[in-house]
Amino acid sequence: MSLTTMLTGGIPHGYCLAWKPSLLWLHATSDAVVAAAYFVIPISLVRFIRRRRDVPFNVVFVCFGLFILLCGTTHLLSVYNIWVPNWWLSGIVKALTAIASVVTAALLVHLLPQVIALPSPTQLNVANAKLEIANAQLHAEAHERVAAQAALARAREDADKLVLVRTSELAAANARLRHGEARYLALVQAKADIIWTALPDGTPADMDEWSAFTGLPADRAQTEYRDFLHPDDAPHLLREWQRAIAEIQPFTASHRLRNRDGEWRQMKVYAVPVLDDDGAVREWVGSLSDITAQLESERQLLAMQEQLQQAQRLEAVGRLAGGIAHDFNNLLTVITGASTLVLDEMPAEHKWRRDVEDVVAAGTRAAALTAQLLAYSRKQVMQPRRLDVHAVLLDVDAMLRRLIGEQNTIDIRGRTGMWRVLADPNQLEQVIVNLALNARDAMPHGGTITFETDQVVIEGEYSAEHPGVEPGQYVMLAVSDTGMGMDEATRLQIFEPFFTTKQVGQGTGLGLATVYGIIRQSGAHIDVNSEPGIGTTFKIYLPRVTGDATDDALPVASPMMVGSEGEIVLLVEDAADVRNFVARVLTRAGYEVLTADGSQAALALLATDLRGVDLLLSDVIMPGMNGRELAHAVTALRPEAAVLFMSGYTDSAIGQHGVLDALTNFVHKPFTPDQLLTEVRRTLEDHTKRHT
Repeated sequence: MSLTTMLTGGIPHGYCLAWKPSLLWLHATSDAVVAAAYFVIPISLVRFIRRRRDVPFNVVFVCFGLFILLCGTTHLLSVYNIWVPNWWLSGIVKALTAIASVVTAALLVHLLPQVIALPSPTQLNVANAKLEIANAQLHAEAHERVAAQAALARAREDADKLVLVRTSELAAANARLRHGEARYLALVQAKADIIWTALPDGTPADMDEWSAFTGLPADRAQTEYRDFLHPDDAPHLLREWQRAIAEIQPFTASHRLRNRDGEWRQMKVYAVPVLDDDGAVREWVGSLSDITAQLESERQLLAMQEQLQQAQRLEAVGRLAGGIAHDFNNLLTVITGASTLVLDEMPAEHKWRRDVEDVVAAGTRAAALTAQLLAYSRKQVMQPRRLDVHAVLLDVDAMLRRLIGEQNTIDIRGRTGMWRVLADPNQLEQVIVNLALNARDAMPHGGTITFETDQVVIEGEYSAEHPGVEPGQYVMLAVSDTGMGMDEATRLQIFEPFFTTKQVGQGTGLGLATVYGIIRQSGAHIDVNSEPGIGTTFKIYLPRVTGDATDDALPVASPMMVGSEGEIVLLVEDAADVRNFVARVLTRAGYEVLTADGSQAALALLATDLRGVDLLLSDVIMPGMNGRELAHAVTALRPEAAVLFMSGYTDSAIGQHGVLDALTNFVHKPFTPDQLLTEVRRTLEDHTKRHT
């Protein structure tokens, strides 16, 4: 530090203390502790002032706190001045301390008489004792006053009882009236959406809730309420209202009322006359309930009941048709097969050959008829594939144009590459063809048939209105025509077998029944919309099949060699005529045939005949053990045996809902000898390939 600085600013205390560390820190620590103690005192005074704002001399505490704070600051500057001399600052702080001390001293001198005048604890105890005596006197006076008031109250109670006795009957009647009115109002409000009143002549009075519903101000409701009634309902409604007023009878009706959003709502109105003691109408009290949602629910329920009844009726007819087709297919197997065997042995110039050919042709047509019955009853065997519905539609386009004729136009909308479905391609083509022919017949003077495919998502609302339709993703195939359309009665019957609007000889009535059966067996849904004179639209919803697999290719039939030597076929068929015919065909082709009239007979035969069996040829539907169960039992005894099923009818014994898996071999009745032998040969060779 320069001499000039020392002379002008002073020297630090460290020089006076000879810069001895122990001496320096003794002074610094002592001054710091004193400063900290001084700083605590103002903080305590602040807390005291904040909590005791009622103390009249808070200014003294403030001045005293400021004095103590400045004293602490001087000690803190003493620590600072040991190393850094700042005597001007120290002097200013000391001057402020002096001022604060003088002010504080003056205030204390002025305050001293007031402090001396404060009562001592002894004086306070004496004052409290006097107050307790005064309070006791006040309590005694209050008790006397309460006793007087009680006596007065008893006198008033006696007077009130006297009045109540005279007015009890009137009060009870009023109470019952008020209770009845409140109860009536509560019941009406609980039942209705809108409460209104009218004058005896029917003029609207209290229409506040009606105004809130319609949006018409209440002051205009008396004259303009008719504008909110539906024009078709107003004349009859007002006429019945006037009749109820004239006859003083309860009024009830149903009508449409326009709400504040401009929407027509179906309302139920009910009004009763309120009579006075003379029997005259005092007023009319009415209610309005919005029953739009209720009527819509009833309409949907009725529609669902009709759909359910129609589905149950179709299901019953389907079971009957399936049973008939099963038995008829057994007969056709023998008729067509035996006739074919006769033709194979009959010379071309034989005089009876034409008759036998007619028998075969009739059997073939009958087989087609039973196939349609099986399709309707959902008992037809299906071989589903992953398909692009639009691609299938394009494949049959050329055939459709030949079938419908030049006077009709085909419009195909959609695209390939949409979601895939799982369906039998042959049966899907049959659905398309049948719908196209139905559309053609509905347009005798020509028109346009529109085929459209699209991806749709069925939501819960549509599913709720169509029982059995699950929400999800579907591929829609729509077929629309511009024909004459149908009325509702016809639309409800179009899927019933043998129902037709055509003249006798122009149709079997099985086209749409076949479509219905195929669609339902495929797990799909069909919907029909039609209006007389406008046209008809069939919409088919096929469930989407997920996954990234490519589309399945249709199997390509290859020529099969028939006839073999030494191969043993176990034939199981409960119908004797079918069993004998099949045995003759197989025997002529060179097979050794073991026959059984049922599952139990077949197992008994295997138990006694220890030879190997190359093929089990079994009917599916048999009494007792069905064909699938028999196949499991036979292959357990003869693992080398292949299995071929035959049936004109199917159920879960051959596949879930009549759907074949990839390894099931099946020949559909009725079949010709060539068809039977081809399937037998195919099954044996496929079995050999899989086990070599």
